[in-house]
Amino acid sequence: MFSLETLVILVCVCIAYFAYRSSFQLRNPLPPGPKGLPLVGSALDVPEKFSWLKFREWSHQYGSFYSLNLFGKTMIIISSPKILSEFTEKRHLNYSERPKLPMAVDLVGYDETTVFMPTNLMWKEHRRNYSKLFGTRAAMEKFFEMEVLGARRMMRAILNDPTGLAGSIRHWTTSLSLKITYGYETKPGNDDLISLADTVLRQFTHTQKPGAFMVDLVPSLKYLPAWFPGSGFKRTAELYRNDFHEMMDVPFNMVQEQLKKGVAKQSFTTDLLSAEDYSADKSYALKTSAVTIYGAAADTTAGQYHGLLVLMMLYPEVRKKAQQELDRVVGPDRLPDYSDRDRLPYLEACISEAMRLHVVTPLGGMRAAAKDDIYDGFFIPKGTLIQPNIWQMAHDPEVYEDPMEYIPERWLVQNPPLHPHDGICFGSGRRICPGIVLAESTVFIGAAMFLSLFDIYAVEGSPKFFDQSENGILDGETICHPKPFKSGIKPRSAKAEALIKSIDHEL
Repeated sequence: MFSLETLVILVCVCIAYFAYRSSFQLRNPLPPGPKGLPLVGSALDVPEKFSWLKFREWSHQYGSFYSLNLFGKTMIIISSPKILSEFTEKRHLNYSERPKLPMAVDLVGYDETTVFMPTNLMWKEHRRNYSKLFGTRAAMEKFFEMEVLGARRMMRAILNDPTGLAGSIRHWTTSLSLKITYGYETKPGNDDLISLADTVLRQFTHTQKPGAFMVDLVPSLKYLPAWFPGSGFKRTAELYRNDFHEMMDVPFNMVQEQLKKGVAKQSFTTDLLSAEDYSADKSYALKTSAVTIYGAAADTTAGQYHGLLVLMMLYPEVRKKAQQELDRVVGPDRLPDYSDRDRLPYLEACISEAMRLHVVTPLGGMRAAAKDDIYDGFFIPKGTLIQPNIWQMAHDPEVYEDPMEYIPERWLVQNPPLHPHDGICFGSGRRICPGIVLAESTVFIGAAMFLSLFDIYAVEGSPKFFDQSENGILDGETICHPKPFKSGIKPRSAKAEALIKSIDHEL
């Protein structure tokens, strides 16, 4: 039993602590933000889709650095590149970690991917793997032939079925991802590994939607047994986890078997399994970094490329100008390749502007504060979620004149604005996307080939402009794609059609 004197001391210490804490928070309050409702805060006000538009709306009232209360959890929204750089670069030691989302991380296990993995030794091994194989344009050269062949096959698929553009793009990017990662040749039409990737990516996107699972709002629910009423999310998590592990294990085991038989083709996985410094203890790091490429690269690249083609339909004067440049550099008698890239500045500007206008990951990657912090007089408690609004930064009228318009010329002036690759569209700090070079080269070769060979134009029922509202042309998902849309696609000439058909021997 405690003595009366000890109890008095403990009470005084507690009173002093809470008095200090209250005084501290009065001097250093949370950033401003909507008050919200009791208990739930603003959780019910954050939409499942297009949440970046709601965040922009709040920023007009509370500024580019404000906070939300989500079931007692603090989330800070940042819509300023300067403030984001302060957190992800200058204060990176405190803001390099991803939050442990109960559904995605604790129950499904997506922290086995680079996206959600903590910045530990395994994460560093992932980054080394990526850097070795395609961290620079020089390192990527060994995969250029794969990218070119994949793009040629897509051109043939588009010629065969112009109405199936979205499916052709998806098949192309996933096939290319499988080829680069595992050396796997996909089958025309339905392919089991492409179907598996599509399934897992849909599941992954579902876990990222705000409020999709109550366990993300009330984390203690994860301890409920699977049979308990209302815990259906546990059965969902088990399904998602099994599919994710199948996506990770099947192609990796396939490459291991091919290496034993001496028939493995060059790929990210083959090269690292065959490296002189490879050892069995690196197997898990290799397998989990490979599945990250397999999944993430396919989906984001498809979204970027699809958005570019929508813009080429909506802005025919831009399309024609890019085609004129291609005609001067490449000519009508061959297909473009990477040796043409440095001589196609307008096409590069078209791609950069498409990535700015159509941000495929509008909210980027969320971070979590590792410890208490102070910024600009505001208190940031340990565990606070840091959510950048990348979409708003890329559409800032103070940086980009006419930010909702597609203007490639803005990147060709002597002093262009902040490039969308620089700390915006591909992330920032230690968590910057390691696949920047791969994404850029893939979109470039796909764009160069398509515009050399095809015209895309509006028809009856096509969208009239690049409407990014809730009722517009985009689906509003975490990885944001254009909705299905009507368009006309035809070869630019008889010679272009003949060039496309000459690809048949490569199919």
